[in-house]
Amino acid sequence: MPGAHEPREEFVNQLEHLLRADLRRRDLAAGGHTWWPQSRAGFALAAAAVAIVSMVLGGGVVAASYEASLSEQRELLLNTFEQRAVLAQQRHALATQRLRDVQQRVSIGVEPQESMTDARIKVSEAEADLKSIELDIAEIKATGREPMNTLSAPLVSGRDFVTERMHVEMTVPAAALGAEKARVQTARTRFEVGLTKAIEVEEAESRLIDLESAVEVFQRKIAIRQTFLKGGLPGPEADLRGLEAETDLRRTALARRIGVARKHVTDLKGRIETGTANSLNLAEAELRLQELQLEMSKADYELLLIRKQLGK
Repeated sequence: MPGAHEPREEFVNQLEHLLRADLRRRDLAAGGHTWWPQSRAGFALAAAAVAIVSMVLGGGVVAASYEASLSEQRELLLNTFEQRAVLAQQRHALATQRLRDVQQRVSIGVEPQESMTDARIKVSEAEADLKSIELDIAEIKATGREPMNTLSAPLVSGRDFVTERMHVEMTVPAAALGAEKARVQTARTRFEVGLTKAIEVEEAESRLIDLESAVEVFQRKIAIRQTFLKGGLPGPEADLRGLEAETDLRRTALARRIGVARKHVTDLKGRIETGTANSLNLAEAELRLQELQLEMSKADYELLLIRKQLGK
């Protein structure tokens, strides 16, 4: 039986017949120094050479087709993110213009100072979104694939896009923290003199808790990322540690919010006794407390599963 790459005898016979017939038709067989294998082994070698060249050419065509496909996918992906960047630039321009308008209205007393604070936060959000998309585009240009945001993602030509993105995203809650602290203090002062409701204080305190938790989550994840890059954590564990940090801090924030909600319920019960609140307000506050407690139970369960995986 012929080998895996040895031409079959009938193929060689047919090839010899066709080639000799072609030479006769062109009157090239009678003379000259045309290269021509004179033996059966020569024909076999010639046929094998043709087969090898065909395989090499075929492989080149497949590789070229694959490269073309990857290039097309890269261009489509890049085009998508560049369109997102254009929209982000427009949102940033609108937010900036809105801030200018609010500043002018605040300066003439048409809008309260708080409106300017909110407008600044919107600018910070739009700016962070734009910078994040620009980082995505830079990573796509360098790799030709979707940006990777896992804590175990590799560096790209020595650049840490994951940490850069987290620093950009952290600017949003960090920028809002100062404003929210001032808002909480204002709400407390207004409540003490009877100019606002306790629910407004609770809502302001809850927003502050969420912002503080968000900043801490980014800080912990950045630290985990740096430990991974230095070889202190394997990839799968780094990703699980990131999930653990998110869930643990969400649970901590929920515990603080539950404490605020419980205090609100207690305050309302006291006000009902004095006739300054009604039972509907209390029912709403108790429902919010129950919802937070349910979220806490879910966070506890998720944290248990994550730590079980880490323990394996």
